[in-house]
Amino acid sequence: MLEADERLASAILEALHEAAPGGQVDVARSLEEAQRAVTGTKPDLFVLDIDATYDLGQEFLYDLRTSHPNARAIILTAIHLTAHREQAAGLGAIHFLEKPFPYADFVDLVQALLRPSSKAESEKFQGTLRDLHIADIIQLKCMTGASSVVEFTGPRAEKARVFFENGQVRHATAPSKEGLAAFNEIVSWKGGQISEVSGAGPSPRTIDLDWQVLLMEAMRKMDETSAADRRKALRSALGAKRKVLVIDDSFMLLSFVKEVLAEANYEVTTASTAQESLRAAEVDAPDLILLDYVLPDMKGDEVCRKLLENPATARIPVVYMSGFGAELQRDRVTTPNVIGLLNKPFTSDLLIKTVETHIPRSPDEQVPVEPQILPREGNHAEAEFPLHPLQQEPAYREASEVGPEPAQTVEEPWWSGAPAAETEPVSATVESYAGASFTAPETAAPTEDYNVPDESATGGAYFCGDTRFFSLNWALQTIAKEKLTGSLRSFWNKEPLDLLARDGQIVLVTTRDPELYCPEAPVTLLNVDAERIAVARAQQRDTGCPLFITLAQETLILHEPAVQLLQHHGQKLFAQLWSAPSARFVFEQQAELPSYTSDIPAEPDVDHWALETLRFIQFQDLGARLDYDPMSIPAYTRDGFARVQKLRLTVAEAQFASQFNGSRSIQQIAKNLRLDLKFASLTLFRFLALEIVECWPASTAAKPEQKGVLQRLTRAIGLGE
Repeated sequence: MLEADERLASAILEALHEAAPGGQVDVARSLEEAQRAVTGTKPDLFVLDIDATYDLGQEFLYDLRTSHPNARAIILTAIHLTAHREQAAGLGAIHFLEKPFPYADFVDLVQALLRPSSKAESEKFQGTLRDLHIADIIQLKCMTGASSVVEFTGPRAEKARVFFENGQVRHATAPSKEGLAAFNEIVSWKGGQISEVSGAGPSPRTIDLDWQVLLMEAMRKMDETSAADRRKALRSALGAKRKVLVIDDSFMLLSFVKEVLAEANYEVTTASTAQESLRAAEVDAPDLILLDYVLPDMKGDEVCRKLLENPATARIPVVYMSGFGAELQRDRVTTPNVIGLLNKPFTSDLLIKTVETHIPRSPDEQVPVEPQILPREGNHAEAEFPLHPLQQEPAYREASEVGPEPAQTVEEPWWSGAPAAETEPVSATVESYAGASFTAPETAAPTEDYNVPDESATGGAYFCGDTRFFSLNWALQTIAKEKLTGSLRSFWNKEPLDLLARDGQIVLVTTRDPELYCPEAPVTLLNVDAERIAVARAQQRDTGCPLFITLAQETLILHEPAVQLLQHHGQKLFAQLWSAPSARFVFEQQAELPSYTSDIPAEPDVDHWALETLRFIQFQDLGARLDYDPMSIPAYTRDGFARVQKLRLTVAEAQFASQFNGSRSIQQIAKNLRLDLKFASLTLFRFLALEIVECWPASTAAKPEQKGVLQRLTRAIGLGE
């Protein structure tokens, strides 16, 4: 442990002994002491306070990587990391913790890093020092407020540079690229060297994003590129083209699906009616059928029965394309050839993934096993069906089904520091921050200020996060509590969504994908010229202005119904984020919202607005996420009871909320109210998403709230939180 402040060192030491009883902990007060301490020893974990010494940087980490490649590293910092308290662990080898941090969180992290990890856990706690990533170096540079130029030499001797200014990345260059494109390429490099550049001179300012948002976006692009490469390799391994028959009465959708699947190396046949599709399937049997449930001449269940009755088509698996999930689940009893469901609208990525998952494999076909990709990502757009017997092998396997990975005999080269110049010995006397005891130093801004940059200078990101670690409710509550004005942008597997807020009140939700926002024209627009609607959609694609506002401004529809449509489609769109597997978000403060919002009334009650979005979610949208233990016990959170009193609940919701007493299980509540357990689980999901209640195991039925509060209070007193 490298920690100069004695009080903080004592607190960390206590936590380390609790996390690893009997473990040996060496404490260093300076970088020089730390360098001596690691000589001849093999620590399993390094805990390094970046604020404890001014020169804790890349050279020391490179030394540790060389001498202790299997060790883990936790770096403590007073810099406000927003989303990075846990999410930064996914960017590289280092686990960052922002001070002050909960005692229990630190203990849990240390225990997770020291014990042998499972496949699933290793995805979250993945890094050892041998995996030191360029993202780690960038984070360190930014946290220390550096103004410097770093040059990277890639694995093929290509040169690139990243320019730092007061802890922010302001410019990057790579072969034939600069700015964001260059930065994203640099982050993806594997292998090479790194060195500081002196006398580089001023650089243009091509990057304005906050460094945390910049890193998240770079890693997201890496994930997308890797997924595309894996799909390409998989299609190459499949060899001959597989045949897919697509049946839908929308020529636009047929064209979209055919184009996407053709690019993915599938042979695609289309049909717009049931009769046409039955003939096509009999003449040239496809490997898989994508079937719209509602066709002009018959419904999907009847089409499936006719396919079963014909020996030539009886063994062809079918995937429904529709939004009628509940009804289609019931149909599977009489139509066993249906093996999956793809909810409309869907993205090209999800379409390809669905086809790859459900298309049958021949017995002699060798399919690459990719444990990193699972067929069930929890995406609300794809319902889970049991594997069809015709599918001899799924396209992907669960990680638990895959045997242990072969031992790596050759270690891939990674970033190595440039030869160090002769320097003066590091002084053992290091100035410590005053009052450091799991609290931010006096020179740092208070935690609740989020270190907001000057709006006039940068506009700045106020906070950012990832829904795997920070809830959407947390983001909405922060907007309301801090009375923020600006845009909450959410990044997920579809076009980004923008939630606009004014003085902490929700104004609207929009996206630059008008088809995602409003796939079909509402009845209100039936008398509006189709060309004018197309122009409004094009404007939304360019500016994000919802098409209903454009039509109202042109007096093609009245203002009041335009606002109603705006609210309906915006909330329906945002609802998809609650059920998405994960999403990244960032709130950017703005002095003023776009001019098109000037006449749009805002919703002052963020809880009620969020509840209305949650009501759009149906049982089939959540799937396994509603698989609660029926014996678990819902109990109000600390402020949950006060918040639920102010909500405008339906009668059913109010009755459900009245049953939370800290002792009744979900099963008991459903029985008392004579509710279907599925409906009870869905209602519970809404309250859990709002963080009004939390679920406790049945064993904690006796006063669960008091137990949790007492534990937190004891730890807070003990560590001076």
